[in-house]
Amino acid sequence: MKAIFKATVGMIAAVSAATALSQDVPVVSVINVKTMDPQGYTQYLADNPQIMSSLGAQMGGTCLTVSGHRYPNQAFAWTIFPNAAAAFKAARMYSQAPANPELDALRENVSSEFYAILKPFTKPSGWERRFQMVINDVPGFIKAATALEKSMQDAGHPVEIGIFMPMGAGKTKAGLIDIRIFAVEPEIGGALAQYVLSGQHDRAVMGEMQSFIESVELDTFEDCKQVFAAD
Repeated sequence: MKAIFKATVGMIAAVSAATALSQDVPVVSVINVKTMDPQGYTQYLADNPQIMSSLGAQMGGTCLTVSGHRYPNQAFAWTIFPNAAAAFKAARMYSQAPANPELDALRENVSSEFYAILKPFTKPSGWERRFQMVINDVPGFIKAATALEKSMQDAGHPVEIGIFMPMGAGKTKAGLIDIRIFAVEPEIGGALAQYVLSGQHDRAVMGEMQSFIESVELDTFEDCKQVFAAD
């Protein structure tokens, strides 16, 4: 309990730091699903932009879990909103929307959650490595991750690190933060993995970031695609 409280306080401090720069902290809404037809599910959402636009989303897409599944046929749809108020309003609209038999035939909803974006990113969705971790100092971790990101970019790896705070994500994710390495293409992600595995990376910068990590609770690879962007 003390560890969760400490981590939560750290997350709030990180959000406060982000808010000092901008009154709006973007929020991602995630709907975890099971799908036997991942390509069909992604294509259906791409062919029906009104599903996300009617909720007021700025952009949205899907991610198909490639490795590290928590359950079979794991995938999720995501939408990004300018702030928590817009995201929470959209969640109510979604929960009260009429049933969609076509969409229901493509997926089974598992759970939903929100994430505040603590460290922004600019890379498009694509090949991503995802971690969920217990962090002992979230602002310090964000600073160290930003330095590591620059180190990797300086070494020729066009990747970015996004850091997210879960909100309303359930008991198992309370006290965790979500980290994503945006590589866009599998080959770029593979080159980065080989770079780290071969020990060519800046170990001091990596060690600084690792000093803030208490434990790693999830490690997956996701194949993501943006299917919607507001005009």
